[in-house]
Amino acid sequence: MILLLDVGNTRIKWATVDDAGIMTLGRSLQHAGRDIPSVAEEAWHSLPRPERVIVSNVAGRGFEGAFRVWAQSVWGMEPRFIVAQSKGWGVTNAYVEPDRLGADRWAALVAARRLDKGDVCIIDCGTALTIDALSRSGKHLGGLIVPGLALMRQSLIANTQGISDEGEGTIALLARCTRDAVTGGTLYATVAVIDRVITDIVAELGRTVTCVITGGDAERIMPLLTVKCRYEPDLVLQGLKIMAEGKV
Repeated sequence: MILLLDVGNTRIKWATVDDAGIMTLGRSLQHAGRDIPSVAEEAWHSLPRPERVIVSNVAGRGFEGAFRVWAQSVWGMEPRFIVAQSKGWGVTNAYVEPDRLGADRWAALVAARRLDKGDVCIIDCGTALTIDALSRSGKHLGGLIVPGLALMRQSLIANTQGISDEGEGTIALLARCTRDAVTGGTLYATVAVIDRVITDIVAELGRTVTCVITGGDAERIMPLLTVKCRYEPDLVLQGLKIMAEGKV
């Protein structure tokens, strides 16, 4: 059995892959602000010892170090933390310094290439919103990073005097209270960025693209988009599974 971990800034999504190559999703859980060994015990103490553990981690070295220690002490094994490469699995990385591309974005590109051999835009709606373009030749054309919904809201709360944390509001085109104005404003800002960037990418390429959307906020954002998107909630895990197959 192989254990796959998609460690975001706030939450962990995970899955197991059996000897037949069947991927089974586990329950996602929050790790931000928590003790990593406790999170690991909660999530994986009942699993049999995996043969391999493959991790996409954007939560920093603190998580990596703590999880390495836990995996070595409990399973006696070294987890593999993936790093973006200049080329692999049919994808050519656009970054001048390939390993600076986030592991989650690299895994998503690998998965998108397997899903669709045409031109693809990958939209990941997590703590940060990322948009990456992949040509039909497998060349990564580059991407953008934008604050996600929660970060936008937190920025308003932290840097203005008249806005406090009142929780999630309702979505309205024109809100009639501050809470709803923040909720709707941040959502419409995110939608506007996605729609405009995809429109400009299509104009630049001179042909249509397939849009693949993933991430924790994707289901909130999708209904307001003018571009049609294919929803793949476990795109990063799909990419990790492909990497686990070992065929670069």
